[in-house]
Amino acid sequence: MNVTRLDISLRQYEIGLSGAIPDRNDWSEMAMDRGILEFVALFSGIVFKYGGRIIHGCHPTFTPIILRQARLQAGDRTRKPVTLIMSDLWARDMDLADIESMTDVAEFVTTEKIGNGGVEDVYTRNKSLTAMRRVLIDAQNVMVAVGGKLHSADGKIPGVGEEMALAEEKGIPRFLVGGLGGFAQELVKDLTPSSLNNFLPHEESVELFGTRDITACVSILFEHLARSEPLTQYIQLLKQNPERT
Repeated sequence: MNVTRLDISLRQYEIGLSGAIPDRNDWSEMAMDRGILEFVALFSGIVFKYGGRIIHGCHPTFTPIILRQARLQAGDRTRKPVTLIMSDLWARDMDLADIESMTDVAEFVTTEKIGNGGVEDVYTRNKSLTAMRRVLIDAQNVMVAVGGKLHSADGKIPGVGEEMALAEEKGIPRFLVGGLGGFAQELVKDLTPSSLNNFLPHEESVELFGTRDITACVSILFEHLARSEPLTQYIQLLKQNPERT
């Protein structure tokens, strides 16, 4: 991966980073959390270094790493390098000090709670998170999905699956890192590379679908984001027509 070129810019990208650490009983290998979190750190760091922004739904397993990389790599900007979006179902219980601890490098957006229950009420949780995810998708022009909880038998909507589907509705290019496990790995069984609308060559999409090599995943994504003229042109079309589907 070439990280020394001075003429590379990712400033046009508002990259939605979708995912979470799967529940431990869904791990298919030891230290699955380490691989996913290493990917999040390396990928977000290089995005910030080259001027891009990260949009994320405030999952507690990813957020601290994203914020740390923003502080280390983003440098001085006119706009904060991170947008964090959280449903008021959770945000209403946060202390002001906790919010202020994020907003040195992040814009913090809250969305409406839907339903009368609390966090453990499945209906309220699902409806509130769907509302949050719609705002999340509207804030991004590219999505990268990695890991993700399966929620196989608890009635909760898997976040990676819903965010990928909402992004597809908006015509947003999506990248699926499936080899590191979680719900992203499940999606690989149902999706084809061409369905992701990301202009990535087929063989590189297949590698992202299956490899556990974190450096290879980040290299593929970085090189494509930095060099793909069709992707850049498509992003410009999305900016001109945000309602495009």
